Amino acid sequence: MCRVFGAVASDPISVRHELVESSNPIIRLSEDHDSGWGMAAYREIGQAAPVTERFAFAAHEDSRFLPATQLRGRIFNVHVRRATLGGLSAKNTHPFEYGPYTFAHNGTILDYRGLLRSGMAEPRGETDSECFFMRLMNEFDPEEPVRSIRGVVATIVAGHTFSGLNFVFSDGIKLYAYRLGIFDLFWATRRGVSLVASEQLTDEDWHRAQQDVLLTLDPEFPEEVHAERLIGDMLLETADIKRLEPDVSMKGTERGEWATRYATEVAGRAFLPVQNGTGTVDHRSSLPA
Repeated sequence: MCRVFGAVASDPISVRHELVESSNPIIRLSEDHDSGWGMAAYREIGQAAPVTERFAFAAHEDSRFLPATQLRGRIFNVHVRRATLGGLSAKNTHPFEYGPYTFAHNGTILDYRGLLRSGMAEPRGETDSECFFMRLMNEFDPEEPVRSIRGVVATIVAGHTFSGLNFVFSDGIKLYAYRLGIFDLFWATRRGVSLVASEQLTDEDWHRAQQDVLLTLDPEFPEEVHAERLIGDMLLETADIKRLEPDVSMKGTERGEWATRYATEVAGRAFLPVQNGTGTVDHRSSLPA
């Protein structure tokens, strides 16, 4: 379980307000999501790789976080991590980056190494999220980004147990955000800016994305957020969605050590129940709205 945040703007902006100063800022969320933080800021559209910061430390305790909030850009992809698969290290910290592409994920995917294919490079870290991103990059067609995303999401839904496939992804031209699973995703607009986040970060009017909805945020037209279903009801009804979170009170080094063991334990296996206060929850037949 993590928290994602993304923004696009018609002109370069800072997102310091949402990260530090708002009524529910990312820095406050990092007190519970304390397994690392990262940020990618695209200063120009479609011209260069983003400026990226990634550290395996809690944002609210890391002296590098506040300076990073001064970055200005037209597309942002931000993540605070609460580890479930893979220990506390920079290589396991989101957003993952490949050329102009960045990817941040909220959720857990079991049997995640099944996403890798012959000829693909080995992941640098031990996370399901990196494997998700690598599979997307392996199949990504820059001329048809939505079709590419749809294909990978459909593959995961058809063959994997997961708690959430929520992500924020950018190709350096637009920002894409998706919701599927037990976690929320919200979006909001203001003049010249659109925002997407796991929680409502400000006192503005936020809209809750429904299940299986892909949002497209365009910095050239930031107030026109496009929403579309991605895989459809027939495949969605087969989704094996389970709550895979350990004891939510587990933080810091203890959580990192558990996530290291858990990644080793579940890699290549279909499903290993996690003991928590409420047990394992199966949402196959009753997806939350």
